[in-house]
Amino acid sequence: MTQVFYFSGAGHSKAVAEYLADRLHCTAAEMSSAESTPVDLAVAVFPVYCQNLPPVVKTFLKGLQAERLALAATYGGFSPGNVLQEAASLTAAKVIAGVILPTGHSFLGEDTAFDAQAFIPFLGKLSSHEESTLPKLPKNPFSDFFPALRSRVGLKILKSDACNHCGICTTRCPMAAMKNGVPTGNCIRCLRCVSLCPQKALSIRTGKALRHYLNGKRSSRVYLYV
Repeated sequence: MTQVFYFSGAGHSKAVAEYLADRLHCTAAEMSSAESTPVDLAVAVFPVYCQNLPPVVKTFLKGLQAERLALAATYGGFSPGNVLQEAASLTAAKVIAGVILPTGHSFLGEDTAFDAQAFIPFLGKLSSHEESTLPKLPKNPFSDFFPALRSRVGLKILKSDACNHCGICTTRCPMAAMKNGVPTGNCIRCLRCVSLCPQKALSIRTGKALRHYLNGKRSSRVYLYV
């Protein structure tokens, strides 16, 4: 049995997961709600946050029951850190392929388009049982220091009077961090609440330091290991 699992805030990783599931003739399930059922091949799709794995992804990989695992990370054109190796270290599954793909950046409100051609070698490896070698990639030594807190300081989620208290942001938050449109200290700034709000009542405001960072040079590099 093959299953695609994903975590996605603003939709970039979800778009990749649905593409891969279509090519593999299986379904794409959200990591936060997926049942812990043994599978032969799991394909895990997730975004890179501050060069780190989101907490939801870490929890999912620790409980994953799979013989083989393929990892697909999306990043917004800045450094992806060492997420593939770190993801592989959390599971007993044999990692047979890994890819890190540039997509739009959620903080910049960019769309979910991606280069599907980059997945051709990745998809071709998924029938294999041969383990892939994932090299250690460079990572900023300060990236492990309170990444979620840094995101909260650099980016504010604002609620307007358009909010009608429908509760979607509360029920769909993967961190249980939204209360009536207001984020708590558990918020990781995945922006799922902003993207899902039917009233468009939620918006973001970036701080000066984050704006400067987001205006920096971006990369279109695809990291592929098969």
